[in-house]
Amino acid sequence: MLSYFFLGYGYFILLSMTFKNKTKIVIFITITLVLDTAGFGIIFPILPDLLKELLHEDLSHAAKFAGILALAYALMQFIFAPIIGYISDQYGRRRVLLFSLLGFSLDCFFMAFASTYELLVVGRIIAGITGATFAVASAAIVDISTEDERTKYFGYLHAAFALGFILGPLMGGILGEYNLRLPFVFTGCLTLINMCFGYFYFPETNQNQGKTPFAFTIPFKQWKDMRSIENLGILLVVFFFLALASHSMESTWSFYTLGKYDWSKQQIGLSLTVIGILTFLIQTYFIQFVSKYLTDQQLITWGIVFSIGGLLLISFSSSPFISWMGMILYLIGSIQQTGFQSLLSKMVQENKQGILQGILSSINGLTTLLGPLLFTYLFYAFSKPENTFIFHGISFFVAAVFCFLALIVFKKQSR
Repeated sequence: MLSYFFLGYGYFILLSMTFKNKTKIVIFITITLVLDTAGFGIIFPILPDLLKELLHEDLSHAAKFAGILALAYALMQFIFAPIIGYISDQYGRRRVLLFSLLGFSLDCFFMAFASTYELLVVGRIIAGITGATFAVASAAIVDISTEDERTKYFGYLHAAFALGFILGPLMGGILGEYNLRLPFVFTGCLTLINMCFGYFYFPETNQNQGKTPFAFTIPFKQWKDMRSIENLGILLVVFFFLALASHSMESTWSFYTLGKYDWSKQQIGLSLTVIGILTFLIQTYFIQFVSKYLTDQQLITWGIVFSIGGLLLISFSSSPFISWMGMILYLIGSIQQTGFQSLLSKMVQENKQGILQGILSSINGLTTLLGPLLFTYLFYAFSKPENTFIFHGISFFVAAVFCFLALIVFKKQSR
């Protein structure tokens, strides 16, 4: 099976060499993000058993140490993503993207051959420091696209994320049956192959590199650089609320469906696959259709409205059918993510796109720290068997409140 996959992947790379330069760049970026996201998702099915093996502890203790791994990665992302984005403005996207791929492959091999838990943490720290893939890829998309094309291309990036979240857990589950470390070796090898392809065929997209003075800086300095742009700070607050709300789904959907409907592991896994497929279709095809008729501001507004409606339906659902209707509305609402990135990219100078995308990644890193802690605690607090009032949908209700706050702030600044 692996040999067929590598052959198919190699054939696709060879075929892409015949495409036009812009298409080649988009293909490389898309493949990179699919691999990056798949590498993140591949760990989900096998991490519990891997930690139990290394720590010689039971499942509850393994879960605690898994949280530390996630914390290490998210904290490094929060600190270093703006710095890496800034460096890509100075020295180019190509070098930084290849460096990020190298860091990710090292993380995979650390996970594959780690004999202690501490080595896993080191691998996650390396991945967090170098893992500015989405920020640099987004900046590269801005470099090669016109303002009219950005919504479509950012849709491709979000679709690549969705595809990665479909393939990652699937590969982790299948390959992990043979050996717990095999999924990491597989992903690390693919990432190295992709890095080699990028080294030879991915051109530099940043034509404005080095046009601002270089200084060793910290994320807070870069936040300050952006304050001079009108309304950007307000929009970043809106982005924070929406990014925080999005963690309700990934943190508690499995717990929600298990507690409310008593779904099996197979049903939960299938639902996550369907969610990934729907997200891919919405970000690949639906966004292209609606962006012809809606501005970025309208995409954001309607996206938030659909998200609120979907989250409220899921919160107060009385049947799986209603929960799925809510989920579909929520996924349609993801058009606001693409609209947001397109709008923000148009507000910032070409030579600061890396800083902007790094800041967005930093905000995502912060919400990755806060979101799972908040929403899993809310689910725990409102779903305890001894409670007189059990509300399995509390996380989605609070997420809807965050989205509503984001909508209010966004509409006020739009006036």
